[in-house]
Amino acid sequence: MPECDYCDASFSDETAYLEHLASDHEGQLGRIDRRRVDDYRGTGGDGDDESLGLAVYGFGAILGVLVLALVGYVVMMGVSGDGESRVHDHGQLTVEIDGETFDFEQQAYYYQELGGTFHFHPGDGNVWHMHPERVTLEEAMDDITMPITDSSITIEGETYDDEDPETSVEIAVDGQAVDLDYELQDGDHIQIVVETPDGDGIDAISDDGETDGDDEETDATNSGDENANSDSGFDDD
Repeated sequence: MPECDYCDASFSDETAYLEHLASDHEGQLGRIDRRRVDDYRGTGGDGDDESLGLAVYGFGAILGVLVLALVGYVVMMGVSGDGESRVHDHGQLTVEIDGETFDFEQQAYYYQELGGTFHFHPGDGNVWHMHPERVTLEEAMDDITMPITDSSITIEGETYDDEDPETSVEIAVDGQAVDLDYELQDGDHIQIVVETPDGDGIDAISDDGETDGDDEETDATNSGDENANSDSGFDDD
Protein backbone atom coordinates (compact mmCIF):
# COMPACT_ATOMS: atom_id res chain seq x y z
CA MET A 1 0.00 0.00 0.00
CA PRO A 2 1.68 3.25 -1.14
CA GLU A 3 2.20 5.90 1.48
CA CYS A 4 2.69 9.57 0.72
CA ASP A 5 6.15 10.95 1.46
CA TYR A 6 4.70 14.48 1.74
CA CYS A 7 1.88 13.75 4.21
CA ASP A 8 0.45 10.86 6.30
CA ALA A 9 -1.97 9.65 3.64
CA SER A 10 -1.87 6.10 2.33
CA PHE A 11 -3.50 4.62 -0.79
CA SER A 12 -4.78 1.30 -2.03
CA ASP A 13 -2.86 1.39 -5.29
CA GLU A 14 -0.26 3.33 -7.29
CA THR A 15 -2.81 5.11 -9.44
CA ALA A 16 -4.58 6.65 -6.48
CA TYR A 17 -1.23 7.67 -5.04
CA LEU A 18 -0.15 9.42 -8.26
CA GLU A 19 -3.48 11.21 -8.47
CA HIS A 20 -2.89 12.43 -4.90
CA LEU A 21 0.61 13.67 -5.69
CA ALA A 22 -0.60 15.49 -8.78
CA SER A 23 -3.51 17.20 -7.06
CA ASP A 24 -2.19 17.87 -3.54
CA HIS A 25 1.59 18.14 -3.80
CA GLU A 26 2.37 19.34 -7.33
CA GLY A 27 4.53 22.23 -6.16
CA GLN A 28 6.40 20.07 -3.61
CA LEU A 29 7.42 17.14 -5.76
CA GLY A 30 11.02 16.13 -6.19
CA ARG A 31 12.54 15.30 -9.53
CA ILE A 32 11.72 11.59 -9.41
CA ASP A 33 8.14 12.12 -8.27
CA ARG A 34 7.62 14.80 -10.93
CA ARG A 35 8.80 12.28 -13.51
CA ARG A 36 6.37 9.65 -12.14
CA VAL A 37 3.47 12.11 -12.24
CA ASP A 38 4.37 13.32 -15.73
CA ASP A 39 4.60 9.76 -17.01
CA TYR A 40 1.24 9.00 -15.44
CA ARG A 41 -0.30 12.02 -17.14
CA GLY A 42 1.32 11.09 -20.45
CA THR A 43 3.44 14.28 -20.61
CA GLY A 44 6.72 12.90 -19.36
CA GLY A 45 10.03 14.09 -20.75
CA ASP A 46 10.87 10.65 -22.11
CA GLY A 47 7.58 10.55 -23.92
CA ASP A 48 8.31 13.95 -25.45
CA ASP A 49 11.76 12.88 -26.52
CA GLU A 50 10.41 9.72 -28.08
CA SER A 51 7.68 11.60 -29.93
CA LEU A 52 10.17 14.17 -31.15
CA GLY A 53 12.51 11.43 -32.31
CA LEU A 54 9.74 9.71 -34.22
CA ALA A 55 8.74 13.00 -35.85
CA VAL A 56 12.30 13.74 -36.91
CA TYR A 57 12.74 10.22 -38.21
CA GLY A 58 9.51 10.44 -40.19
CA PHE A 59 10.44 13.79 -41.70
CA GLY A 60 13.88 12.48 -42.63
CA ALA A 61 12.36 9.43 -44.29
CA ILE A 62 9.97 11.56 -46.34
CA LEU A 63 12.76 13.94 -47.31
CA GLY A 64 14.94 11.01 -48.36
CA VAL A 65 12.18 9.64 -50.59
CA LEU A 66 11.71 13.04 -52.22
CA VAL A 67 15.45 13.41 -52.86
CA LEU A 68 15.66 9.95 -54.39
CA ALA A 69 12.67 10.72 -56.59
CA LEU A 70 14.24 13.99 -57.75
CA VAL A 71 17.56 12.31 -58.51
CA GLY A 72 15.76 9.58 -60.41
CA TYR A 73 13.85 12.17 -62.43
CA VAL A 74 17.02 14.07 -63.31
CA VAL A 75 18.78 10.88 -64.32
CA MET A 76 15.85 9.75 -66.45
CA MET A 77 15.59 13.13 -68.13
CA GLY A 78 19.30 13.06 -68.91
CA VAL A 79 19.32 9.61 -70.47
CA SER A 80 17.76 8.66 -73.79
CA GLY A 81 15.73 5.53 -74.39
CA ASP A 82 18.80 3.62 -75.60
CA GLY A 83 20.73 4.49 -72.44
CA GLU A 84 22.89 7.22 -73.99
CA SER A 85 23.38 10.44 -72.12
CA ARG A 86 21.47 13.43 -73.54
CA VAL A 87 23.13 16.82 -73.95
CA HIS A 88 22.14 20.34 -74.90
CA ASP A 89 25.36 22.28 -75.29
CA HIS A 90 26.21 25.60 -76.91
CA GLY A 91 29.27 27.41 -78.23
CA GLN A 92 30.52 29.67 -80.99
CA LEU A 93 31.34 28.93 -84.63
CA THR A 94 33.46 31.41 -86.54
CA VAL A 95 34.12 30.78 -90.23
CA GLU A 96 36.31 33.52 -91.65
CA ILE A 97 37.14 33.86 -95.34
CA ASP A 98 39.77 36.42 -96.32
CA GLY A 99 39.00 38.42 -93.20
CA GLU A 100 35.21 38.31 -93.60
CA THR A 101 33.10 36.38 -91.07
CA PHE A 102 30.37 34.10 -92.36
CA ASP A 103 26.91 34.88 -90.98
CA PHE A 104 24.96 31.86 -89.72
CA GLU A 105 21.93 34.02 -88.93
CA GLN A 106 20.19 32.53 -91.97
CA GLN A 107 17.23 30.18 -92.43
CA ALA A 108 19.41 27.64 -94.25
CA TYR A 109 21.33 26.92 -91.03
CA TYR A 110 18.43 26.85 -88.57
CA TYR A 111 17.22 23.67 -86.93
CA GLN A 112 13.88 23.99 -88.70
CA GLU A 113 15.71 23.70 -92.01
CA LEU A 114 18.53 21.30 -91.18
CA GLY A 115 17.01 19.14 -88.45
CA GLY A 116 20.47 17.93 -87.44
CA THR A 117 22.06 17.51 -84.05
CA PHE A 118 24.35 20.50 -84.66
CA HIS A 119 22.53 23.65 -85.83
CA PHE A 120 21.60 27.27 -85.17
CA HIS A 121 18.49 29.04 -83.92
CA PRO A 122 17.01 32.40 -84.96
CA GLY A 123 18.31 35.38 -83.05
CA ASP A 124 21.41 33.58 -81.73
CA GLY A 125 23.87 34.76 -84.38
CA ASN A 126 26.81 32.38 -84.59
CA VAL A 127 25.93 30.49 -81.40
CA TRP A 128 25.70 26.78 -82.17
CA HIS A 129 23.34 24.33 -80.47
CA MET A 130 24.03 20.62 -80.02
CA HIS A 131 21.27 18.24 -78.90
CA PRO A 132 20.20 15.63 -78.01
CA GLU A 133 23.50 13.75 -78.37
CA ARG A 134 27.16 14.74 -78.55
CA VAL A 135 28.80 14.84 -81.98
CA THR A 136 32.32 15.18 -83.32
CA LEU A 137 33.68 18.25 -85.06
CA GLU A 138 33.43 16.48 -88.42
CA GLU A 139 29.83 15.40 -87.77
CA ALA A 140 28.89 18.90 -86.65
CA MET A 141 30.14 20.52 -89.85
CA ASP A 142 28.39 17.84 -91.92
CA ASP A 143 25.15 18.69 -90.12
CA ILE A 144 25.32 22.29 -91.35
CA THR A 145 26.37 21.23 -94.88
CA MET A 146 29.91 22.58 -94.53
CA PRO A 147 31.92 19.31 -94.68
CA ILE A 148 35.55 19.49 -93.60
CA THR A 149 38.66 17.36 -93.90
CA ASP A 150 41.98 17.79 -92.15
CA SER A 151 42.90 20.46 -94.71
CA SER A 152 39.70 21.67 -96.38
CA ILE A 153 36.20 23.03 -95.99
CA THR A 154 33.36 23.23 -98.49
CA ILE A 155 31.05 26.23 -98.17
CA GLU A 156 27.94 26.41 -100.34
CA GLY A 157 29.56 24.28 -103.02
CA GLU A 158 32.91 26.09 -102.94
CA THR A 159 35.80 23.95 -101.64
CA TYR A 160 38.84 25.54 -100.08
CA ASP A 161 41.82 23.22 -99.67
CA ASP A 162 45.03 23.96 -97.81
CA GLU A 163 46.88 21.88 -100.40
CA ASP A 164 45.94 24.28 -103.22
CA PRO A 165 48.53 26.94 -104.11
CA GLU A 166 48.28 30.09 -102.01
CA THR A 167 45.22 28.78 -100.16
CA SER A 168 45.28 28.41 -96.38
CA VAL A 169 42.72 26.55 -94.26
CA GLU A 170 43.13 26.46 -90.49
CA ILE A 171 40.71 24.54 -88.27
CA ALA A 172 40.88 24.86 -84.48
CA VAL A 173 38.79 24.69 -81.31
CA ASP A 174 39.53 27.33 -78.69
CA GLY A 175 42.69 28.18 -80.59
CA GLN A 176 44.04 24.62 -80.56
CA ALA A 177 44.30 22.24 -83.50
CA VAL A 178 42.10 19.16 -82.95
CA ASP A 179 41.33 15.94 -84.77
CA LEU A 180 38.14 15.63 -86.79
CA ASP A 181 36.84 13.04 -84.32
CA TYR A 182 37.11 15.49 -81.42
CA GLU A 183 33.79 15.47 -79.53
CA LEU A 184 32.48 18.97 -79.03
CA GLN A 185 31.94 20.22 -75.48
CA ASP A 186 29.79 22.96 -74.01
CA GLY A 187 31.38 26.37 -74.59
CA ASP A 188 33.72 25.28 -77.40
CA HIS A 189 34.61 27.96 -79.93
CA ILE A 190 35.15 26.42 -83.37
CA GLN A 191 37.40 28.61 -85.48
CA ILE A 192 37.92 28.05 -89.22
CA VAL A 193 40.05 30.58 -91.07
CA VAL A 194 40.36 30.52 -94.86
CA GLU A 195 42.67 32.65 -96.99
CA THR A 196 42.58 32.55 -100.78
CA PRO A 197 44.99 33.87 -103.42
CA ASP A 198 42.36 36.21 -104.87
CA GLY A 199 41.21 37.48 -101.49
CA ASP A 200 37.58 37.68 -102.66
CA GLY A 201 36.30 35.92 -99.56
CA ILE A 202 32.57 35.69 -99.02
CA ASP A 203 31.88 37.74 -102.16
CA ALA A 204 33.34 34.90 -104.22
CA ILE A 205 30.82 32.45 -102.71
CA SER A 206 27.96 34.86 -103.40
CA ASP A 207 29.01 35.33 -107.00
CA ASP A 208 29.45 31.61 -107.67
CA GLY A 209 26.52 30.22 -105.68
CA GLU A 210 22.74 30.38 -105.93
CA THR A 211 20.90 33.45 -104.63
CA ASP A 212 17.33 33.99 -103.60
CA GLY A 213 15.73 33.51 -107.03
CA ASP A 214 16.50 36.93 -108.51
CA ASP A 215 19.81 35.87 -110.07
CA GLU A 216 18.87 36.72 -113.66
CA GLU A 217 17.70 40.18 -112.73
CA THR A 218 20.72 40.72 -110.49
CA ASP A 219 23.14 39.58 -113.22
CA ALA A 220 21.46 41.90 -115.70
CA THR A 221 22.02 44.90 -113.42
CA ASN A 222 25.27 43.74 -111.86
CA SER A 223 27.44 46.47 -113.42
CA GLY A 224 27.16 48.89 -110.49
CA ASP A 225 25.78 47.08 -107.45
CA GLU A 226 28.29 44.66 -105.95
CA ASN A 227 26.86 45.07 -102.47
CA ALA A 228 23.35 44.11 -103.53
CA ASN A 229 24.77 41.04 -105.26
CA SER A 230 26.71 40.08 -102.19
CA ASP A 231 23.72 40.53 -99.87
CA SER A 232 21.35 38.53 -102.04
CA GLY A 233 23.63 35.55 -101.81
CA PHE A 234 23.03 35.23 -98.08
CA ASP A 235 19.52 36.39 -97.28
CA ASP A 236 17.69 33.18 -98.21
CA ASP A 237 20.32 30.44 -98.70
